[in-house]
Amino acid sequence: MAVKKRELVQDNCQLDLKALAQYIQMMNDQPNYLPQALDLIKNCQDIVKCLTLATGNEWNLLQSIEEFFLRVVNHVHCTLRHEIVTAVLDKLYSFISDPKSHIGPQTSVVLVVLDGLDDAATMSNARWLVQQGESGPDGAGLRAALSVLYCWMHSWQGTPLLGDWVMAYIKALEENEKFEILLDVSLENLEKLFLALGEPGTLRTSEADVVIHILASLREQQEALDKIATNVRKVLGNLAADSRQSSRQHLQNVVDIVNAMVDYKMEPLKGEPLETFKDKYEDLISCLEYHMASRWSRFKHLPPWRPRGLPASPPNSKQPPARKVGLLNLGNTCYMNSVMQALLVTRHFSTHVMMKMNAVPYWSKMGILFAKMMHSYNTKLNPDEFFNVVKPPFFTVNNQHDSSEFLGYLFVLLQSYEHCSDVNFDYSRQAVMTAGTRQTRSSHASQASHAAQPTQGAGDDAGSSNRGSLSPRPSSSVSRPGGSSSRAGGSGARAGSSHSRPSSSSGSGNSKATSLDVDSMMPPKKRMRHLFDTTFLRRDSIIDTMFGGVLLTRVECTDCHSSSLSRDVFRDLQLAFPDKPEASQHSVQSLLEYYCSKESLSGDNKYQCRDCGGLRDAERSVLIETSPKYLILVLKNFKFEPKIQVQTKLMHSMYHNQSVTLPTVRARGQHSAYSLYAAIIHAGTTLDSGHYYTLAKDNDQWHIYNDDIVTNADESEFSKLHPNSTPYILFYRRSDMEESSAPTLEELPPKLQECVMAHNKHYMEKVRAIHLSRP
Repeated sequence: MAVKKRELVQDNCQLDLKALAQYIQMMNDQPNYLPQALDLIKNCQDIVKCLTLATGNEWNLLQSIEEFFLRVVNHVHCTLRHEIVTAVLDKLYSFISDPKSHIGPQTSVVLVVLDGLDDAATMSNARWLVQQGESGPDGAGLRAALSVLYCWMHSWQGTPLLGDWVMAYIKALEENEKFEILLDVSLENLEKLFLALGEPGTLRTSEADVVIHILASLREQQEALDKIATNVRKVLGNLAADSRQSSRQHLQNVVDIVNAMVDYKMEPLKGEPLETFKDKYEDLISCLEYHMASRWSRFKHLPPWRPRGLPASPPNSKQPPARKVGLLNLGNTCYMNSVMQALLVTRHFSTHVMMKMNAVPYWSKMGILFAKMMHSYNTKLNPDEFFNVVKPPFFTVNNQHDSSEFLGYLFVLLQSYEHCSDVNFDYSRQAVMTAGTRQTRSSHASQASHAAQPTQGAGDDAGSSNRGSLSPRPSSSVSRPGGSSSRAGGSGARAGSSHSRPSSSSGSGNSKATSLDVDSMMPPKKRMRHLFDTTFLRRDSIIDTMFGGVLLTRVECTDCHSSSLSRDVFRDLQLAFPDKPEASQHSVQSLLEYYCSKESLSGDNKYQCRDCGGLRDAERSVLIETSPKYLILVLKNFKFEPKIQVQTKLMHSMYHNQSVTLPTVRARGQHSAYSLYAAIIHAGTTLDSGHYYTLAKDNDQWHIYNDDIVTNADESEFSKLHPNSTPYILFYRRSDMEESSAPTLEELPPKLQECVMAHNKHYMEKVRAIHLSRP
């Protein structure tokens, strides 16, 4: 007999829980009966409403309701199942997000509709509610819902999936950066939740994990420490007395996190304030010493909750961001993926792109990509929209290309358009490159690069073509007699950006240039002979402002002691390897010193001296006159093998300095120290094959960005690299540059916010569609 269609509850009519259970039991007694789709959805929503109005919380009366929901979600078509789950959760949220409502924990039984859903589907539903369900000032609805969920956790044991849903809801709030809500509500409920954790059997494992997550996220809050301090001994004692493995794990996690709380507060204290702190928390500290912290816990590495406006990390903090987004490989596009990940963690640059350049051709596309890389719900991002417009026209699809060449091309492209408007801009037309065409007009210093061909060494512009052409392999070193590679490599540098020091076939290369005043470099009788038009950095260019530096090259004739100076703008330095390292292995610092060391020009590489009127032996040296804010170094790990016609890799033993000092002129000495924050790694044995990935540090935490896979790492990764995996492009930050925090979604310009939110909405709809397609 079919169940008669009826309204389960009328407005403002309180229904006893027993009567509701009896009605549901009638439907359960007929396993082949379910109402029509629309009626079924309506009935499920009515059941939620009944539970919010009903009195009593006896679990045996709720069993029939749980059985009904399980039968519904496990037997209806996947499309209808999705609609039911969404309708039930929306209805539940509408009640628990009402600050004036008083809802009993028995209502949480409806979370059984999550049964069978994986973590991604549960998170998708939580994200949707957080993004769409905010109500009232200051997120009053979000606050009320979180408070109700916490209350249910410490007062109710009848809903197995409650912990899973609370964790998903918390993570959705984190992703939307609702940290004030998380802080306020969690601190209000922390004491009760902590005591519940100390009563084994009170919380399910998933619920206990939520409490641990809250503790770890509150570890920088003094109020959190004060709320739990008096109960730590009791909680730890109860957990230690319980023989279950879960209790032992919770014990260790609590010890580790509380120990981290204490360390965080003690670290900046000295003298009397430190002694006062120790006296106040004497019992707590002795309790922690008794239980022994392991100094390792996966929860300790969660990013702490902080109110908006505070720095992303305090001094000495090593907290990673909430999540990292990888980039899909679209067919050998690792050379582009690796560059974009390195530029993203160049925070002054990426923040400027997002905040200031969203109406500029090509820059605006990059800003959208950066915003999605920071705030996408999907941790595997497709960068096709950006790559399709910035890919160099001479790069072919599905072929391996050089990441340093792409970086140089990208800088020239961006600088060419940085003062243009993208209104009605046509991206289908080939880009017009107007930047990077400046040439250094110098005297003998530039000519020396072509001294092996004396007939070309007479003009003032000779030799500058080395820096003015766009080479298909700017990072390749050429072989030379008696050595594996030249100091600079012979194929030329990117237009106006890279600087490879011209090579000679002779000269010791052992003496080191030091920081000198320009005037003191000249012999007294031949004081500075400036026969050049100085090349200046473009101060109206963000590219030059961030990455540009100026090289000062001096060549001195050993006969008449006349000398000449030339200046060159560079955006990266290409460092070649000497034949023999001064120490047991090469280092980045030693390669920089080799690059700037004095070099003899003799034999076939003599210098065309104008004062003497002929070719003469000379000495050349290089110093950094203007140091860039961000220093990019390209390690020339390749040499050309004529026999096999390929660029093979030099597998040198190498120490990759975490900090380096640039050889600068004396007046610039205070701007010469740099710290490593990113490296593009080339894995492979030749330049034309292999794979690029990025090792980068953001917020004091290293990560490996291997296309769409992102994993945690540390600086020791450099020493663990396989011999054929070599750092190729190194990114250093000048020591006087304080790295800013990344902008939150709310701080981004409206245009970027809309792009990110539309992207996330599309992703959530796609995830839901995938789950709907499952049988």
